[in-house]
Amino acid sequence: MARLLMMTDFSESYANKLLKGIMRYSNEHDPWVVCKMPLSLRDNGRMDEVVKFAVSWKADAIIGQFLATDDVDAFSRYGIIALAQDFHQPFPSICNISGDYAASGRICADYLIKKRVRNFGYFGLRSMVWSDGRRDSFIEEIKSKVPDATISVKEMDDISETWWYDLDELKNWLKELPKPAAVLACDDNRAYYVIEAAKQVGGPDMRIPEDVMVLGIDNDEFLCQLCSPQLSSLNQDVEEAGYEAARFIDESLSVPVKDRMSRIQNIFVRPTFITTRRSTDAVLHPNPYISKILYHINNNIHERVSVDDVVALVPMSRRLLESIFRREMGTSIYQYIIKVRVEKMKDLMVNGYSPLGAADMLGMDYKIIARSFKKLVGMTPGEFADSLTQ
Repeated sequence: MARLLMMTDFSESYANKLLKGIMRYSNEHDPWVVCKMPLSLRDNGRMDEVVKFAVSWKADAIIGQFLATDDVDAFSRYGIIALAQDFHQPFPSICNISGDYAASGRICADYLIKKRVRNFGYFGLRSMVWSDGRRDSFIEEIKSKVPDATISVKEMDDISETWWYDLDELKNWLKELPKPAAVLACDDNRAYYVIEAAKQVGGPDMRIPEDVMVLGIDNDEFLCQLCSPQLSSLNQDVEEAGYEAARFIDESLSVPVKDRMSRIQNIFVRPTFITTRRSTDAVLHPNPYISKILYHINNNIHERVSVDDVVALVPMSRRLLESIFRREMGTSIYQYIIKVRVEKMKDLMVNGYSPLGAADMLGMDYKIIARSFKKLVGMTPGEFADSLTQ
């Protein structure tokens, strides 16, 4: 039976998902004892007290959000296995629970590029390894696929939760962004601030998502639904990382104490998929007619949108509109409607709907949409649903 200390921020869903994975491993093996420690001990510079408690509590391991100045090697001197939940920078002498930050940035960039945006922003925290990694890969991916894109970066030094009540800097940055724009925030907390700042700016050029799309990372469901409009966010398989961290601890406990220092294995949290909510639920375009059509299709896709409905929205002939749309979007209006239906079906299944339930939500005959799904995705809706549970 392992005895584990966790010193992390349990007010965030990330830590709770990590603990869920640990307890899943525990339930499959011998039951573990877990003690949750407040971060105030670390913040008050009392890491020596943390080490003393860990020794007196007879902890086998500790997982913590350690500061760069913390003497994390102190735990190993007492035979305690230490794992760092990435916070500022990784530690070379202990295991780090890190994210695949480059993959996260690329996935988010590709998602926003598909929204036909040419103006991008990144809002993050300076000198945080996870924010820096996401920023760099996000920018690199955009530059490689949208050479004419404009990219603006805004970063803050302070990670505290108090600065956001003064949003003037963030509001000024949002005002200066060319519109329409898409902003990736380094996490859901920062995305929440972007949405709040945009709402305070208001005006005809600051509607979300019509003028500014906002995307977060972590998919903290409570926080994403607290945002208005609700926040789209990148999911990460944090629970699986918790399970792997528990496995690492368990295997390390079978090794003699003197040999544990050489067992350094970083554990990576893998990004999975993006849950689309209202903050990105649009496709933007500089041509006002095309933008109007895209908005109508994306916001009425749960109904039987037809090409005739779309043609009636703009003052031009069907033939001319079809020609302009194909030139601007690279596909016909009909095929674009099909593509949006399939993407919406995927989103619904990612969020727990069955293939039949997703088709019903879209008001579509399952056999009809299933054929389009297989053609565009490369697998049937049932196969796609099965892949989400693997």
